[in-house]
Amino acid sequence: MSGRLLRGFAIVCCAALFAVVAAAVAKNMAVITSAESKLSDVPMADLVKYCKGTTKAWPDGKNFTIVMKNPDAPEMHGVLQKLFGASPAEARAAIAKLNESRPTVKVVESDEELLKTVEATPGAIGIVDVYSITSSVKVLRIDGKLPFDVGYALKGN
Repeated sequence: MSGRLLRGFAIVCCAALFAVVAAAVAKNMAVITSAESKLSDVPMADLVKYCKGTTKAWPDGKNFTIVMKNPDAPEMHGVLQKLFGASPAEARAAIAKLNESRPTVKVVESDEELLKTVEATPGAIGIVDVYSITSSVKVLRIDGKLPFDVGYALKGN
């Protein structure tokens, strides 16, 4: 009887650990731009075109630049799948190709560096954890939705 109880306890502990790890990895991400930007909403289909390089400039003529954390970061995996249609390894190859003619994708190591880079780069957007957002940037709607709205494209769960 105690062996079955112990096994059941181990299963419950493993399930709880998995839930904690999954919650830590599946973060809600936001698309941001500089606070002065006139952008407020970007259709997801257009965002994918910008990220894949099929569209290279915003309607106002400014070059498109995306700032993101390392593609290998666990919180980026879902974002890469939605924006690039790629795994981290495939996304790294796509980023290298996009950056051949000009730096379209800037990869940074921290949310703080991401915020500073977006703020300082005309035409830049960034993908950041919603809890890292400051007043120096503006959150863009995707298809009319903000990060905590039901149906938001980059919601972690």
